[in-house]
Amino acid sequence: MPIAHESSLRTAIITLAFLLTGPTAFAQSGAYYEPLNEKLPPGFTADIMARVRHDDMFWLQPVRVELPTAGTVSVYSATPVPIVTTSAPAQFSASTGHFYRLRIADMPEFPGEEIYPSIEILDRLHPPAGSAANYPIPVVLTEADLKEALSGRMVTRVIYLENPRSAAQKDPLRRNPRATLDPTDNALQEAGMYGRPMMIVRIGGRIPSGPNMPLSYFGSGGTVDPGDSVPAGSGVVKLSDRKRAVESLARGND
Repeated sequence: MPIAHESSLRTAIITLAFLLTGPTAFAQSGAYYEPLNEKLPPGFTADIMARVRHDDMFWLQPVRVELPTAGTVSVYSATPVPIVTTSAPAQFSASTGHFYRLRIADMPEFPGEEIYPSIEILDRLHPPAGSAANYPIPVVLTEADLKEALSGRMVTRVIYLENPRSAAQKDPLRRNPRATLDPTDNALQEAGMYGRPMMIVRIGGRIPSGPNMPLSYFGSGGTVDPGDSVPAGSGVVKLSDRKRAVESLARGND
């Protein structure tokens, strides 16, 4: 079940993500030491894990962003201009080993407010051939999460793939109640006790301060493929061929 730790400064939530078995879907067993944690700078943990795993550089992991009701989702990748802006729920594909900035706006629950969470993609799924879009990593931003961020607090969520031997059979992402961790605990290690960490989501109240905002705020330069989430006639070009994916990844590594 979801596990969280809360304080006036930080709320860290480990959320059960989804049920998908595969050759690399397994959980850590017993106590162990995890040298990485969710408190490191965005992108650091994903980069280290990517170097260790040597994942396919051409693989783009589908991600689905859900809001309480309605709103728009913009995706940035090391540029102040979004790669795509679309209505929620928004689905796109992105490179593992990178972090991306999102812009959440036009929410009826929070009129006039904008929130800029980040997502750090730690690992990829291994779905059946040709069905990757059916298995996105779900990023569910609840009304409670957004209220915390707008009040000046930080919400950190670690999404992990459950051990198939102990996973819930129905809708594991939204199971309740949530357990609570101490703010000093390592949420990434706790997630590893139950499965395979896939993503770190950080939801805070910081917004871009102007044109002098460092590009690193907007992500680490990974590829983004808007996929089918882009409305027709939007002018956004899909990154669908290997050559352009290589060029984008090379720019991100400069």
